[in-house]
Amino acid sequence: MAKQMKGLFLNKEEYWRAFQVYRNNMVGGHGGLDVKQVVEMVMSCRDVAELTVLSVGTGNGTVDEPLVDFIADRFPNVVYVAVEPDKDELQKFIALTASKKTQHKWENVRFEFHAEKIENYMEKVDKDVVAFHLIHTIHCAYYFTDPVDVLLRLYQMLTKEGILINVTASGKIGELNMIMANSYSSPNYTYMNSEYLEGKVALRLPRAVFTTITQPGMCRINECFNEESRDGNDLLNFMTMVLNFRKNAPKEIFDEILSFLKNEITCESNGDALISWDSTYLIMQK
Repeated sequence: MAKQMKGLFLNKEEYWRAFQVYRNNMVGGHGGLDVKQVVEMVMSCRDVAELTVLSVGTGNGTVDEPLVDFIADRFPNVVYVAVEPDKDELQKFIALTASKKTQHKWENVRFEFHAEKIENYMEKVDKDVVAFHLIHTIHCAYYFTDPVDVLLRLYQMLTKEGILINVTASGKIGELNMIMANSYSSPNYTYMNSEYLEGKVALRLPRAVFTTITQPGMCRINECFNEESRDGNDLLNFMTMVLNFRKNAPKEIFDEILSFLKNEITCESNGDALISWDSTYLIMQK
């Protein structure tokens, strides 16, 4: 039964193992921020006395690090608010900032760390006082209670001409997400792709100015077809966000996902079986 399936994210150890397998098999983009593009966007704010940034779902800070490096060099003062519900991961970000400051880097950046879900953070702040020049949510909208509602509320927290950047899966991995959405309802995770989210946001904010940019990527999935492969099963878990997907998924769901992967692979001359694992930026300017 589908109810036997449990979210991969409920087991931190298994999640991070699966995430590393995904990273090891990616060819091209990893779905993080394209720092140069982001900096070009926010440079319109270069005359502000203090640049304010809200980073949602920061994890351990490794995705944020190159962005902070760039903006710290280009703005005299920066306030960087990091919101991450995993206390252990956030502590690693705090340690990273301390290490940077001992190297005399990021000295003009004042960090605020909040170990909580973004919904809880938004309930606490005064939206008439708190305003950000840049807000970014990188592959974390899936975990929001209501992804569209949260993004719209974040949009309201922008300064005039401020920028909200959300990154969501697209390409074939985005299509796989929608297959999962039609097959399984998770109480803590929303299966979606960039097209779905963009359409929902456009309906709610018809006058908003937004653009999309797709960062292409490919992922090796050879091992996914080997039922004895630990890496292959970990990658299947990460694709579907289901713990022990091969073991716990109902046969019809498992067969549909494996059939999809087999039909959508691109075979390389070196024997790699690849599937497009793109990331699309939804960029909204207030």
